[in-house]
Amino acid sequence: MPPKKRGAPKTSQKVATSDEPEAKKSRRAAAAKPAASDMEVWYDADWSAVGETGSKGLPPMFKLSGPGVKGSSKVAGFDLDYTLIKPKSGKKWPTGPSDWMLLDKVESKLKELHKDGYKIVIISNQRGMEKGHTKPTDFQRKINQIANYLQLPIQCFAATGENHYRKPATLMWDYMVEEENDGVKLDISKCMYVGDAAGRPKNWAPGKPRDFSCSDRMFAINIGVQFYTPEELFLGEKAVPFDWHSCDPKKALEEAKNKKPASDYHKKSKDLVLMVGPPASGKSFFAKRFLVPHGYTWVNRDTLNTPAKCLKATADAIQAGKCVVVDNTNPSKSARGDYIDLAKEAGYTVRCFMMQTPLELAFHMNMYRQSLTEGDTRRIPAVAYNMYKKNFEMPKTSEGIAEIREISFMPHFESEADKSMFLKWTDMS
Repeated sequence: MPPKKRGAPKTSQKVATSDEPEAKKSRRAAAAKPAASDMEVWYDADWSAVGETGSKGLPPMFKLSGPGVKGSSKVAGFDLDYTLIKPKSGKKWPTGPSDWMLLDKVESKLKELHKDGYKIVIISNQRGMEKGHTKPTDFQRKINQIANYLQLPIQCFAATGENHYRKPATLMWDYMVEEENDGVKLDISKCMYVGDAAGRPKNWAPGKPRDFSCSDRMFAINIGVQFYTPEELFLGEKAVPFDWHSCDPKKALEEAKNKKPASDYHKKSKDLVLMVGPPASGKSFFAKRFLVPHGYTWVNRDTLNTPAKCLKATADAIQAGKCVVVDNTNPSKSARGDYIDLAKEAGYTVRCFMMQTPLELAFHMNMYRQSLTEGDTRRIPAVAYNMYKKNFEMPKTSEGIAEIREISFMPHFESEADKSMFLKWTDMS
C-alpha cells in the first residue's frame, strides 16, 4: 500500500549550507578531495524530512537526495551499522558522528557497483532518534562524512522510530522508487539489499553472536530483491543457515483456511462475554463481527482508557438490560473477577471466548495493523505481550464462568492490497 503523504515533504531540515553553483562545480571537479564540511555533501543533494511531525518532534523518515543522485534501473541498497561501517573506537555503539570506519572491502565494492551503473542507497532503521539516543543532525553528518570520504553520490532513507516506515516494512524502498528515482523503472532482477540482520544463529561463524533479528532479510524478501549479508557480498563467503524468528504469514493463512466460524456466538438476553487474548489477536474483529451486530454493548479499554471506565460502562449496560462484550485482554482471574461479580448480581450468564491466535501471529497482526493504518495505529510494544504472558491464568468455570469457548484466528481482508500487505514478513525487534 503506498504511503498517504506523497510529493514534497511538509517539513524540511537541511544540513547543507548555502553555496554558489560554481563552488559546487569546483568541488565536484576535485573528486579526490573530500568536502570541507560534514554539514554538506560534495554532490547536489541535501537532507529533508518526509511525513508529518509526530509527538516527539520527529518526522517518520529523513532522506538525503537531490539532483546529484541519478535514477537507475539497478539499485544496491544497504543497511548501515555493521554492514558498511563499525565504530572505529572499538565500542559496540558509536560515541559520536565521527566514530566510524568502513568494513573490509566495502569501499572497493561500492565503487565497483557505482561504476557498473548501480545507484547506491542506504536504507536504515534509526530507532535511536525516537528514543533520544541519536540526534538527527549527528546521523546526517555521519552519512555526509561517508559519502564525502567515498566520493560517491549516496542516497539515504532513515526511519526515525518504531513507525510504519521501519524495516522490514517496505515504505522507505517504495518512496525511493516512486519519488526519488527520476521516474526510472527498476529492473528488480538486478537490484539487491545487503544487511547484517539476517537471522543467523549464535556461532554461525566461530565466535560470532546471534543476529539480533532477521529484519534485513525480511525487507529484501518483502520488496522482492536479492538479499546478501555483508560477508557474502563484500568478502565472498558462503550463505549460512538462518531462522526467521517470526510468524510465516503465508503458513498462517493456509492453516486458517479450513477453520469455519460458528453461527451461535450470541444470546438473546442477559449475556456477558469476556474476551481473552493477547493484543492484536483478533478480539475486536470477532466482537464487532459476531456480537455487536446482535445488540451487544462493546466495552474496550483502548477507547475508554481505564479499567474503572470499562467497569462502569459494563455496569451501565447491564442496568439497561443489554448484553455486553468486554473486549480487553482479561488475562487473569483478578482482571475478570469484577465483571463476573457484576453479572452475578444482575442474574447474567458469563461466558469466556478465548482467542487461539498464536503469540507470533499476534505479533505479526500488531505490525500489520500499523502498516495497514499507515501509522495511525501505532504498534503495541513488546512489553505489553510480556505482561500478558506473565499475568495469564487459564479461565476456569470455578470463577463463575458458565461457558469457555476457543476462537480460532479468522483472517479477513477488505481488499487484495490488504491481503498482500498481510503476507509481508514482520519483525518485533
